[in-house]
Amino acid sequence: MQNLNLVHLSYLTLCALSDGVIIANSKGQVLFLNKVAERLTGWDIERAKGKFLKDVFIVYHEDGQTRYMPSLVVGLQQMDLPDYLVFRNQAGHIQCYITGTVTHFTDEEIMFSGFVLLFHDVSYLKQRESQIQYDFFHDTLTGLFNRAFFDVEVERLSGERMLPLSVIIADANGLKLVNDVFGHHEGDKLLQKIAKVLRSACRHEDIIARTGGDEFIILLPQVNREEAQAIVDRISRSCNEVEVSPIPLSVSVGTATRENKEDSINSIIELAEERMYTAKLRENSMVRDEMSKFIRKTLETHAGETAEHGKRLKDMSVEMAKRIGLDDYDRIQLELLAMVHDIGKIAIPKSILSKPGSLELDEWHTVQKHSEIGYRIVIYFPEMAILSTAILGHHERWDGKGYPQGLKGKQIPINSRILAIADAYDVLTCGSPYKVPVSSSEALKEIQRCSGTQFDPELVELFTEIIEGTADKAQ
Repeated sequence: MQNLNLVHLSYLTLCALSDGVIIANSKGQVLFLNKVAERLTGWDIERAKGKFLKDVFIVYHEDGQTRYMPSLVVGLQQMDLPDYLVFRNQAGHIQCYITGTVTHFTDEEIMFSGFVLLFHDVSYLKQRESQIQYDFFHDTLTGLFNRAFFDVEVERLSGERMLPLSVIIADANGLKLVNDVFGHHEGDKLLQKIAKVLRSACRHEDIIARTGGDEFIILLPQVNREEAQAIVDRISRSCNEVEVSPIPLSVSVGTATRENKEDSINSIIELAEERMYTAKLRENSMVRDEMSKFIRKTLETHAGETAEHGKRLKDMSVEMAKRIGLDDYDRIQLELLAMVHDIGKIAIPKSILSKPGSLELDEWHTVQKHSEIGYRIVIYFPEMAILSTAILGHHERWDGKGYPQGLKGKQIPINSRILAIADAYDVLTCGSPYKVPVSSSEALKEIQRCSGTQFDPELVELFTEIIEGTADKAQ
């Protein structure tokens, strides 16, 4: 009776285990499965009894294709199963990963021997291991391969059977501009868009890696020079088709092809890099010109800075420049400044720029950033860089209470002082989301009221003469 209770207790224990248990006799015929083993194998205990273990315990090696047959060795006390065996479901997909042990046992008292197969689900370990491996070899931002994986693949692809092997190096244009002006979150989006373009232009077997902040390298096994150029052309077309925001998508590309085993892969990579930099030098002017046009167009649509507004500022500013004797060089700068002084507003949310009525304090602080943003934008463009200090200073005040640097009096660039008066007058007379328009005389009174505090008093006096003289001529 005690033995029966002990057997029953053992049975309950086996059934309660979270591991799978299969017991087979010395011939390999199944005697028992617990509930976990039934679930994972798909066999219930009644159907499985008497079947051979190889017909019930159907598992595959980690590749999911090669069948694994547990070895039943009489006398060997215990044998470990491989780390990641695979159970497949009815559709043939991986159901779970398992590992475990096969133990041979002998009961001399009843002259019986057999095997206990103990196994447990290690899918979570496999998943964690796969994630660690993925993270080690992938760029977290773009999902492309990283430098570590690229270095491994260079070695793998060095064999003669991979010839011809082409290399493409692509460098993102304008990333620094986007990071400096719009923030690194927009720079990240730019890199993600480029990664998507590169994937769409390449084959599944091609190796695409982000190897630096703005640099990508593509390895193309068994791709000749002409085929590589076709991929470069696809990349260029795809960039043109991507929705432009916040700047046009553009990459400078260099390519080279290894056609015989005597050439080292590193020399081919260096040649592709050389060609990329050559392309970048050749394209810089064109790329910057396109970006400049795009930014100016965006300024008009995003911030409401119309060409008419720029023309009015230019006319008033240049007239003041003539009256105080500035040379032609300074007047040309003023003309450009009138058109782009608010260029930093392209990075200010449109909801703030077009908000009717007064702004909240935090919104006003956001708007005030546009001078510094504009400064960073024009520094990127050599043809506009000369305007950087004037753009930075066009919201400084004569009394030193302006922004962003708190400059005072003649510390403020002369072009900034001129433009500040013309801009204030134009906004007063034409209106803005914040203010309704007023008459010319009312606007002039407001300018005069701020003489010596916000504006240069000598320039206010001169501006008054110009506006009143224009009014007299009109009568």
